Amino acid sequence: MKKLYLIIISIVLFILIGGVSLFYFLIQPKALLEGEKEIILNIGDAYEEKGIKAKILNFEITPNYNINGHVDNTKVGTYELSYATNISYLHNKDTVTRIVHVVDEDAPTIKLNKDDIVLALGESYVDPGYTAIDSYDGNITDKVKVSNNINSDMPGTYIVEYKVEDSSGNTTIQKRNVTIKEAPTTTKSPTSSTTKKITSNKITKKATKKVNSKSKGVAILMYHYFYDKSAGETGKNSNYMEIHDFEQQMKYLSDNKYYFPSWQEIADYVDGKISLPAKSIVVTIDDGQYTFFNLALPILNKYNIKATPFIITSKAGGKKVAKYQYPNINYQSHTHEMHQGGCKGGRGGLFRCIDHKKGVADLKKSIEIVGHKDAIAYPFGDVTDNVLSITKDAGFKVGVTIKYGKAKPGMDRYQLPRIRMYKGISLSGFINSI
Repeated sequence: MKKLYLIIISIVLFILIGGVSLFYFLIQPKALLEGEKEIILNIGDAYEEKGIKAKILNFEITPNYNINGHVDNTKVGTYELSYATNISYLHNKDTVTRIVHVVDEDAPTIKLNKDDIVLALGESYVDPGYTAIDSYDGNITDKVKVSNNINSDMPGTYIVEYKVEDSSGNTTIQKRNVTIKEAPTTTKSPTSSTTKKITSNKITKKATKKVNSKSKGVAILMYHYFYDKSAGETGKNSNYMEIHDFEQQMKYLSDNKYYFPSWQEIADYVDGKISLPAKSIVVTIDDGQYTFFNLALPILNKYNIKATPFIITSKAGGKKVAKYQYPNINYQSHTHEMHQGGCKGGRGGLFRCIDHKKGVADLKKSIEIVGHKDAIAYPFGDVTDNVLSITKDAGFKVGVTIKYGKAKPGMDRYQLPRIRMYKGISLSGFINSI
């Protein structure tokens, strides 16, 4: 009998212990990431911590968790964040990790000190100089490789190529045309000579007018973030523009009566349908970070500068657009949720390989928020056939990249270059670049 009791008690204890263990197993919290498991962040872009959520038995609970690791958005590298639930009454936890890649996706810029050059036959070519600036590496002029095949004894047009690569492998190529011309022949007939000279002068004046209105190109300026040195701020990287330098630049444009064409005018200009005034320029600001609204926007309004902020509309875009409405500010799309990693190749942006239908839906959502579909700035500057197809089907007129250069007639209006404005540029450097 005693043995039977022991057996029964053992069975009961076994069932109880097993039940408690099973219950304890079932109520273990499950950690789930909010947002992407793997993120590609361009250098200088703000990292937004979305944390985790937790579930028990498929019921969501208020998460209490610890984070190990950090993200330094000023330094290229791969960062791992580990999240662990911390629910004291359960004395157990679940962990999940997120990987953040901080990358330098911006190609360097090369500024030539002089545009195309014309030399007389036999005249030696002397390079007028250049400057190469990278948003992460800074001044990399010493890394520029120059090549040319100029023969000053042979008439023709030659190309001088400037190539530079930054530490992240982003490459930029800039070219200059050097034309070697023969000396004009003369004639003994005074009448004939005079007639030819007059005719030649007329042609030259017409040609010069055409060059000024069309071939010189229109600078589309690209800004990102701003900081105030007088307030003790330093700016995290080259994408940050000191606000007093920015004011000098905008004052220069205002004082010199620059013309600010619409995106429709830019589209018609590159399509060869119209000419624009010689002093034409476009001011753009990417991302819609609050430093733009707090620091740069008042200056644009002060000098009545027409500008286009390209807004990532998923990041409180609706609130920003609604709050900061001004006649001279034309909000355009930087996509809704496609300013993130997710695709292989190029700079890894999601826009590269997203499903066509989803991509169009994303852009239409962005258009709905900003209220316009005149122009789009491609995230990370990535441009593929998929990107172009989605952009056109969404109804945009113009697309701008991060490739360096001016918009000129004959270019694809969906792949227009821009001139990046970087931290520390002098006013004379600004004037030379436009």
